[in-house]
Amino acid sequence: MSLTDFEWVSGAEPGPDGRIAYLSDATGRPQPYVDGRLVPVPGSARRCAWHPGGTKLLVLTDPDGGEAHRLAEVDVDSGEITWLVAEDGVRCEVGVPYAGGGSPYSADGKLLAYANNARDPEVFDVFVRDDHGSRMVLRGDDRYLPLGFSPDSRLLLVLKFHQNADHELFVVDLSDDSVRRITDFAGPAKYLPVAWLPDSSGIVLCTTQGRDFLGLAALSLDGTLTWLHTPDADVPGAAVSGTRLAWGENEHGWTRLFWSQDGEVRPVRGLPDGLAVTEFGYDGHVLRFVPDGRLLVPLARADAATELYLADLDAGTAERLTDFGAGLPDDLVSPTVVHAVSRDGLRIPCLLYKPHNAVAAPVVLSVHGGPEWQAAPSYDPTVQALLAGGIGVLAPNFRGSSGYGLAFQRLVYGDWGGGDLDDLAAAAALLADVEWADETRLGVHGASYGGFAALSCVTRLPGTFKAAVSECGTSDLLTDIRDCPPTWRRRTKEWIGDPDDPAQRASLVERSPITHAERVQAPVLMLHGENDTRVNPEESERMYARLKELGKPVRLELHPGVGHEVHREGLADTVDLIVGWFQTHL
Repeated sequence: MSLTDFEWVSGAEPGPDGRIAYLSDATGRPQPYVDGRLVPVPGSARRCAWHPGGTKLLVLTDPDGGEAHRLAEVDVDSGEITWLVAEDGVRCEVGVPYAGGGSPYSADGKLLAYANNARDPEVFDVFVRDDHGSRMVLRGDDRYLPLGFSPDSRLLLVLKFHQNADHELFVVDLSDDSVRRITDFAGPAKYLPVAWLPDSSGIVLCTTQGRDFLGLAALSLDGTLTWLHTPDADVPGAAVSGTRLAWGENEHGWTRLFWSQDGEVRPVRGLPDGLAVTEFGYDGHVLRFVPDGRLLVPLARADAATELYLADLDAGTAERLTDFGAGLPDDLVSPTVVHAVSRDGLRIPCLLYKPHNAVAAPVVLSVHGGPEWQAAPSYDPTVQALLAGGIGVLAPNFRGSSGYGLAFQRLVYGDWGGGDLDDLAAAAALLADVEWADETRLGVHGASYGGFAALSCVTRLPGTFKAAVSECGTSDLLTDIRDCPPTWRRRTKEWIGDPDDPAQRASLVERSPITHAERVQAPVLMLHGENDTRVNPEESERMYARLKELGKPVRLELHPGVGHEVHREGLADTVDLIVGWFQTHL
């Protein structure tokens, strides 16, 4: 059995006739499947959605890893592909990038909503397509993304996605393409739409308006907010079917599922513990009701591959539909939750993975990306391979992570390499109190922001870590801001910092790993996709050149034909390379 012998699955979508579409990387790159049958498309599929007629899938594809997404309709029976939006160098989106929420079609299937940045690379404009072609219905000055037509097809809900933690909602009246904002809240807030109300008078959504945690509410078109459920935890997503409502609550990355009908709240039963719901359905974790009233749940677990389940809410049972992890060993490890205390007293939740029979084991600090993502109990072949090799793993949810309220998430804004680095230092320090861990043999690994964090750890916390691996990581915050994707440029001043402000520029330089390259003591492995458009490969190339110049132990591997994410073709080799690096140097 192999730790990479599984399928990564996401974006499960029930069709009107009950067939289920999803994305799987079984062929090497993500592709659409319908009830287990491949429906091939060129490139990597990023999102699929059923046409209301039930015979076609809308598929968002990435031709080469550069994320200039194209839009096609595919006949699921014949395989015929009709390209709808396919312009070189133009990015197309249906809903929020990297997410699975929202519905791109009107109820009758006559209208399709999408966004692209063809007019201005830095913004998304919103378009509606019908039999006569496409027309712009909202001219963007930021990232505007369509999230669904009203049931009567008169209105289109649009999200202004300024930051991951700063949204606004607008409605376009398609009779005259007039636009009005329906949220008016002083200060940043999250608005995550779930569904329109049946009479088109408003929406069900998850929001932080006036509170720290995401709660479940109904928002009328006049802006009136009526709370439905407000626990002391984030509610990142929900699903609606008639009078039934199902939702998830985030508990350190595990999802606690509930449902209600006529006001009575009950737990969803019959499922293993795991991750089922994420904000906007990132990584495909979104709840859907199927036509017969059961709840479709994509469930991730640390000790098993993500599988699809159908939960019968009334019976309290669940049926597993798939076996994507049949090739995995049966002795995989689940984490426990521990807490570090950072320099300023902030408690930092962490997921701690203990290898079997561990005694004085080395440990790798695994830093998630984003930075506004969350270390969650989902299957990671690198983590499990480290554990199988006798190396423990600690995955911290440092400040900036989602899942712990709006204030916690926004602490990283304008402070990359500040309090977050203190949190990572505190996470490393807590291992001194873990009886099976050898705190003198620590490694650090991360991808994207996590790659930046790994480089920050070995440059600014020298001596703490004995080895590091950075995947597609930033080494210079100034050049990272300059080279970021065009549609991120209007957010970087608040998110990362303002290079035109002398004080902020000085801080960005001081917090860039390349500034402190001479302090590196640990061997560093850097991996980067040559087609990466989120983090320029030059970030790794420049850091590698600087470390080589200084005579530091460093290795760089560039992956041709790969963007920001590792594809299945290279997964096993990448896992072996990372684990081998830590086994050698720890």
